Amino acid sequence: MQESEFPELKSRLSENIKRFRKAKGFAQERLGLEAGVDRTLVSKIERQIANPTLEILAKLASQLDVTVVDLLSPVRPTKRER
Repeated sequence: MQESEFPELKSRLSENIKRFRKAKGFAQERLGLEAGVDRTLVSKIERQIANPTLEILAKLASQLDVTVVDLLSPVRPTKRER
């Protein structure tokens, strides 16, 4: 992966977390609480300000019932959005 691809990856991560979170009906605060991370970190990830660790990604993915790969994959509609 080239450095020039990082903005696209951050954008995917941001959009996927936001969409999966909303599909589950979670506020940022609830996702953070359930995943054991600060709500402000969830907000920063969604605004592409923070770069989460793999551990944080795994915790968020677990609470959203998706895989880490799903969080980093190209944006696809969720079941609710179809």
